[in-house]
Amino acid sequence: MIDNTENRTADPVWFASGRSLQRALHRVLSDSLRVSDGVPDSIGAFVASLNSAEWLMNEPSQALRELPASLQPCLSQALESAPRDSEPLVAVLDALGILLPHASWIERQAGPGQDDRFVQRHRHGLITGPGGLFECPTLSLGVAIMAADTCYPYHQHPPAEFYLVLSQGEWYREDVGWWSPGAGGVVLNPENCVHAMRSAEAPLLALWGLIHPR
Repeated sequence: MIDNTENRTADPVWFASGRSLQRALHRVLSDSLRVSDGVPDSIGAFVASLNSAEWLMNEPSQALRELPASLQPCLSQALESAPRDSEPLVAVLDALGILLPHASWIERQAGPGQDDRFVQRHRHGLITGPGGLFECPTLSLGVAIMAADTCYPYHQHPPAEFYLVLSQGEWYREDVGWWSPGAGGVVLNPENCVHAMRSAEAPLLALWGLIHPR
């Protein structure tokens, strides 16, 4: 549930878009429970988290980190070509179209021994969580955009994670290997599993979420 009672100056369109995104994601992940990729318990946890999460609207940041000019065409291309073959996906993309111009975009640095060429070819637009458009202590959401022919390195982290895939691309999970979920697919990464992703001839776009313990 989104609560904007503590921010009476919030843009009502912004607020409504956040609520629409939360509901649409809940529907997408609920539908994916029927066709899971082997970790349905993780899907159920995200469905429950989206259903109960409380989003409080943050004040607009005065130090917004903008999407670099080199990646703006990538985002536009990816949003334009993203699948709109179901009502929840249409709702997700419509909400992102309103929210992302206000998002702060961050980069992930290369780790020891990793190729750092991906650093300038990707960004994450923060929706909920620290630095995001909304505060939410239990769930972080963001949008990943990568230029064509880019690999996001192998990595792992304690929170379980999902991706709603909005473009073509390849994904890696240590118990599966590399595969192509297809635009509109859902990728799930259990806690601490090694995973990665890479784009091919077109930019890669995905909406990700991380569950945080209360």
